[in-house]
Amino acid sequence: MRRRISGRRNRGYIIEQLLISLAVCAFLIPVAASIIAILIRSVSADYTAMDETAIAQLRHVIAVSDDFECGSSELQFYHHGTRQRLHLVNGNLVLTSPGTQIFLTNLSDISFSEEGGIIYLHYAHPEQETQCRCLGHV
Repeated sequence: MRRRISGRRNRGYIIEQLLISLAVCAFLIPVAASIIAILIRSVSADYTAMDETAIAQLRHVIAVSDDFECGSSELQFYHHGTRQRLHLVNGNLVLTSPGTQIFLTNLSDISFSEEGGIIYLHYAHPEQETQCRCLGHV
């Protein structure tokens, strides 16, 4: 009587499967490296675009507000009948009222000033020079 010999596939991986796996890995390594490079660049913060967007949104809020009180570290005003407070909390420029809105993040210093009926925001990110932006007219 003849015994049937089982096929090669039952004994383990064959060389073709190993080569296909290595080819797929060789294809994915450069893709993963480029994604990691993009993530590293995005983590090293360039705040320019983010800051400009936040300040533009803040200018819209200021434009429809009134009765401003400008302190050195905070700005208070009425917005749609509600008293609002713009100040620094845990390194973030936060607008507080019944709710909370975060405008600028990762700040080391902030101050407000009013000169000639114009409100200015002075802020700095860690290890960067201080920026001065006009928020609006009083």
